[in-house]
Amino acid sequence: MKEFLEKILNTPTNEEFKRLYHGRGEKTYPFLTIDSINEILFVQFFEKNNLEEEIIEFLKNTKKYPHIIIKKRFTNETFAIKGEIPKIYYAIENNIKFKLNFYNQNIGYFGDSKNARKYIETTSTNKRVLNLFAYTCGFSLFAKKGNAKEVINIDMSKSALSIGMHNHQINNLYDKTIKFLPYNILKSLKKIENLGKFDIIIIDPPTHQKGSFIASKDYIKIIKKLNNISHTNTTLLACINDPKIKKEEFISLIENNSNYKFKEKISPPKEYINSSLKSFIFSPKFI
Repeated sequence: MKEFLEKILNTPTNEEFKRLYHGRGEKTYPFLTIDSINEILFVQFFEKNNLEEEIIEFLKNTKKYPHIIIKKRFTNETFAIKGEIPKIYYAIENNIKFKLNFYNQNIGYFGDSKNARKYIETTSTNKRVLNLFAYTCGFSLFAKKGNAKEVINIDMSKSALSIGMHNHQINNLYDKTIKFLPYNILKSLKKIENLGKFDIIIIDPPTHQKGSFIASKDYIKIIKKLNNISHTNTTLLACINDPKIKKEEFISLIENNSNYKFKEKISPPKEYINSSLKSFIFSPKFI
């Protein structure tokens, strides 16, 4: 374990967020992820394990990071073993800042979607963008950075959208063309249809949001409404992070219930080996 951790800590980093180790989905340390967030080393344990104490004791002595934060996802404990947990802190991706809250289950930044955000940045010029399940509005930041004409962010969490608005403000990307709507998407499909047609539609839901969305049974309800909010040149970015749903199954779900066909896959950054995230681009069948 010592040699493994030394190798991880010797990975070249800068101020940008970087996943140093992604154990999810692999056999060696499936309970562990390690991130470099500028001056913070952020370590997450996803299940109880016999190596936790050894890992923590070793990391306490590292000199590279002034702050080391531990999060136990299985008990929702968060604590610092070195330095402190900052009240205000940001992850940086391609010069864009994301406000973080280390006490939340999801801290406010998803590094595995980095390449998908880059795609949105490069394709959103003068486009009208709908961002469903926007959370803290990462896709919106990069759509606006790419000079989108309008971005509408929809999420049932007002607190997440509030952070999303802050993210736009801190990056000087906030203006009247960015909108934040606190809708329960499944209960607001008619309202969403009334927003008109979009050039880019992004669907990036949680796998399981108790009482509001379960991907395996609810995703199809949104897909069936796509034709009402799109036109002959609309691009669809559909994402799902569920290891139980296979690529072919997900593509069939969309192709069989809409006028869209699979175009290309956007892979997560190479650091996220074995990631269960699927980010697929679809285009209208009649093009």
